[in-house]
Order: sequence, then structure tokens, then C-alpha cells
Amino acid sequence: RRGELQVAFCPENIAACPDCDLLQRIPALPDGETAYCPRCGRTLAESKIDSLRRTLAFTIAAAIVLIIANSTPLLGLSAVGRRADTTILGGVLLMWQHGQEITALLVAFCTVIAPSVYIVVMLTVLMAINRTPVPSWIRPLLGLSEFSKSWSMVEVMMLGILVALVKIADLATVLPGIGMFAVFALILLLASISVSFDPREVWIRIPWADANAKPALPGFAFENPTTVGDDFAKAATGGQLGLVACRTCSLLIAPPDVQKPGRCPRCGAKLALRHAKMFQRSWALLLAAAICYIPANLLPVMNTTTPGYEEKDTIISGVILLYETGSWPLALIVLIASVMIPLAKIIALAYLLLTIQFRRNRGRQERIRLYRLVEVVGRWSMLDVFVVTFVVALVQLQPLMSVEPGAGVLFFAAVVVLTMLAAENFDPRSLWDPDTAKENNS
Repeated sequence: RRGELQVAFCPENIAACPDCDLLQRIPALPDGETAYCPRCGRTLAESKIDSLRRTLAFTIAAAIVLIIANSTPLLGLSAVGRRADTTILGGVLLMWQHGQEITALLVAFCTVIAPSVYIVVMLTVLMAINRTPVPSWIRPLLGLSEFSKSWSMVEVMMLGILVALVKIADLATVLPGIGMFAVFALILLLASISVSFDPREVWIRIPWADANAKPALPGFAFENPTTVGDDFAKAATGGQLGLVACRTCSLLIAPPDVQKPGRCPRCGAKLALRHAKMFQRSWALLLAAAICYIPANLLPVMNTTTPGYEEKDTIISGVILLYETGSWPLALIVLIASVMIPLAKIIALAYLLLTIQFRRNRGRQERIRLYRLVEVVGRWSMLDVFVVTFVVALVQLQPLMSVEPGAGVLFFAAVVVLTMLAAENFDPRSLWDPDTAKENNS
């Protein structure tokens, strides 16, 4: 049991950078100040003013707007006396009815389920944190909130709606609905929640999962990076001293066995010195994404049918159509998000894995910036999936015209999911570890 293993934890002001594992002491921060890792630039701590109450206000507003966004029409389409409206779930339902069950579930998860879970979880945590004593069931909810936030793609959906508007503007009159304005407000509120929330204020109030954990003895033998200057070779890392950082609550732990550290004494999450089997899993996901990328660009993603003709559109043909109709900014956005970014993600992650396996030590700062860029832009590859969903949902004016999803949209969605999973599985600390490839493959 954990209590018998005498798990020890480090003081709260000692942290290991989540991206490079550099050990450092975080000073007391004045209101509004931020602490960054001096080696890789990762944000380590922020002092946010009135964090919990402000976040609660934003979350309550987001919950109200979320209901409006999912219960009112996003768009309306009018042509020759006929009208069609759609909601977010209406687009999901039509994708399901056209045989794209997997794509429909993915769209529902990223636009309805993940944002709803994130808002409900945050609302629950922020209301329960003021109870005395603070309930222990808050611990797993915080981990769930981070997961749901990373897969919430409301802002990508909004851009997809705008692209869909341009695509169908020549076919009929498009009328924005209340839901579209609600989605825009929801994007702003979700961003406000993320900016104002300080999870450290919650973790310090929650009772620990292991009441028998003991504080580690002071006097760890590591140089403080603020006194080392730029010579980080002299600064210790968590791995070098047998310390493991919890990926959920960021607590630094000194387990009896660093290879089998057990669970975090504060949040109960499973601990690991590094992501297990990182290379094997990342290469498998990237290979699968590369295979799916080919049919995603060759097969049609939409099939348009009218009494006079039938047209099959691929991603590239959609870009050309946007350009020819004068919407070259949107054509450029779709080209970058749907064609260039997925390919660039595959190449970038493969490059990072190869540099680790071949033990390339130079250019680590550039590579960590590349990894962060891959994390940020990866979600925007879902743009074309949302475009297809809402074009299909709106253009159902039989017998005048109709649009059905093509086989390529499923492969494209697979590329997006696989590359996002590969990025999540990648452990950036491996960029800084000596002999990482040997350790991870053993």
C-alpha cells in the first residue's frame, strides 16, 4: 500500500518543468505575475487575481450560452420558396443518416459533448470548492476537465461554419441564426475560463488521496536555475534525482522506486517517470495517419446533386472553388488547415522522434517550440470535417439540390484524431534526456 512505501513529496515551491524536467524553485508571485521555465520558456505558475470567483462567473454564463447554442438554429438556407435550418446536433444527425456514423460521433464529441463536460465539471468543482470540508471527489474531476478542454473545438467549428456559408452562398440565401451568435459568445467565454482559472488554488484546498505521505527532507542537491545563468548543464532535473512529477496536479514526488512510482499522493493519478512505450505508440499513430492522409485527399469529401448534374468535391477542389469565387482568404485558410497542417504535423512529429532516437543534442529550444506549435495548430485540421457537416445539413432541398458526405471525410477525420493522439503521446521531456531512445525502448 502507498502508506507502507513511505511516499515523499517535495515542497510546493519546488517544481520540475513539464516540458524539460528542469528543477527550480518558484518564488512567491505578485498578483498578475507569471513564472516561466528559464530553459524552455514553459509557463510554470501564474498568480491570477480573484481566480475562482471570476472563473465561476464565466462558467455560469458559458453554461447558459451552451444551452442556447445547442437548442437554436445555427443557420438557415432559403431557395425558390424552400427553407432549411440546422442546429449542431442536426448536422450530426444528418451525417449519421448518410452512413458517416464515426464522423458524426467525432463531431458530436468535439462540439457538444467535450464542451458540455468541461463546463459542467468546472461548474461542479468551483461550487464544491467552497464547501467545508472540500469533497475528495473533486480530484478526478480536475483531470477530466483538462481532457475535455483539449478536445473541445467550438472555435474550429465556428470557422467551419463561416467557410460553409461562403461555399453555399451562391446556391441560396443564407440566414444566420441565434445559435451562431451564441456559439461566438461561447468561444469568448471558454477562452475567459481558461485564462482566469488557476488550478493551483483548487489543489491546495483538496484533501490528499494518501494521508500517510510525508514531506521530503529539505536540501535537495540541485542548483537553482536562477543562480546558474544560462549554463543549464549544471542544473539538475527531476529524473536525475529520482523525482517524478505528477502530470495531473504537478506535485513533485520522491518515490521509493522511480521505475514503479505508484500513484500521486495528492490526486491519486498513476505516476510515470516518462510516457511508457512513447516511441512505439507515436510511430504507430503517425504511420496510420500517413496512410489515411492519401485517401483523405484523393477521395471526395462531398457529393453535390442537382437535377442537372452531380459533382464530387475533394478537399483540393473545394479550395479551388473558394479561390475562384473570390474568397481567397478562406481558400488559403482551408488549404493550410486541411492540407498543409496535417502533413506538417506528421513530418514534424516524425522529425522530433528521429532527433531523440539519434540523440541529437543541439537545437532543443527550437524543437520544443516546434512541438508546442504542433499542439496548438493540430485541432484546426478538423476544419474541413465541420465544413462538410454543416454544408450537408443545410443543402437538403430535394428535389432541387442536396449534398451528401463523401468517403474522404472519414479518412480525413482519422488523420486529425491520429495526429492529435500522437502529439499527446509524445513526451517533450525526452528531448532533454540523455540516452532517451535506449531507455524508452528497453
